[in-house]
Amino acid sequence: MVEPSRADDNPDDYSFDLPDDLVAQEPPEARGGERCDARLAVLRRGTARVEHRSFRDIDAYFEPEDVLVLNNARVVPTLLYGEDGEGRVVAVSIHSPRGDGEWHCLVAPAAVCRPGAVFRLGPEHQVTGRLGAEADPGVWEIRLSPGDGETLYRLAEPIYPGYLKQAPADPEYYQNVFGTHPGAVLFPSAGRHFTPEVLNRLRGKGVEVAEVTLLIAARSHHFVRELFRQRVAEGGVGDVAAENQVDRAARAEGFDFPRAERYEVTAPAAEAINDRRARGGRVVVCGTSALRTLETVTGADGVVSARRGFTRLRITPGHRFRACDAFLTNLHRPRSSELLLTSAFTDREPLLDVYRRELVPGAYRFHEFGDSMLIV
Repeated sequence: MVEPSRADDNPDDYSFDLPDDLVAQEPPEARGGERCDARLAVLRRGTARVEHRSFRDIDAYFEPEDVLVLNNARVVPTLLYGEDGEGRVVAVSIHSPRGDGEWHCLVAPAAVCRPGAVFRLGPEHQVTGRLGAEADPGVWEIRLSPGDGETLYRLAEPIYPGYLKQAPADPEYYQNVFGTHPGAVLFPSAGRHFTPEVLNRLRGKGVEVAEVTLLIAARSHHFVRELFRQRVAEGGVGDVAAENQVDRAARAEGFDFPRAERYEVTAPAAEAINDRRARGGRVVVCGTSALRTLETVTGADGVVSARRGFTRLRITPGHRFRACDAFLTNLHRPRSSELLLTSAFTDREPLLDVYRRELVPGAYRFHEFGDSMLIV
């Protein structure tokens, strides 16, 4: 399901000044603290009223009948390089496994992409890949051998956002404590502030914790193109100028909406959410990925169904939320689809007013290792 962006959804309307020094480069643990030492801005939905708290106090905003919904995806290395049948450098980012060695992927350079193309991937070309059909523009089906995640993740390199100046000192910094379902390319980071102690306090209060899975994919070809350029610079065969031309032609000025991503909502998770809502509790959703998953599987009657598949849902202003009563999210960069989604939940002007008047002047930290916002 895709909800197209409205004609008046202009990225310039979701802009604010974000100083570079507010982009968090390391988490509280790297400075001797805990995950829950992050700050928490609590926003009253549809208003610009905000309270400034610590994330460790988040249980104060839950009631015993509520249910907290988390994305339990675990980040894995997904970036592979190698050669095609003509000896040209190839870089591939795999995502959304379908079973039996079938995956989706992004590929650079574009010149090697055609159905039936064969690649030799991995540090010692241990993996054979054969392209299938183009599933979506720029997204290819690929059959890998060996095709199991355990082997492929061991041979691949991780992807970290470009705004991080260096890889995390500890790979576990880029994981949630409840992340158990491997396969995400990028981090469902709204949940990283939770510690086992905070989650246990919520459960002790009577709050249900339900887990869904959405395997977040890379948004663009940036990482595969950078790896392609690097390998050519090191002596590999490839036409960087031609790929740069493809890159320039593909760049868009619109929002960076997610690609089709694999999700799963189990029967126990759906039952827990439906039960709590039937008893008058709120559904508190953690993160844009969990929210898109729930909105994908919830009917017009508000009932959540157990399903698995691929979601292409884009949440923009005007979306009627069916499965979310309160929303926990990170602080998002200007002009991003995550900021657009958050605006759909609480209205654009109040949200941007809080960003401009409270969060940026108050030196809140942004992105994966930054601070948090709860909208109630």
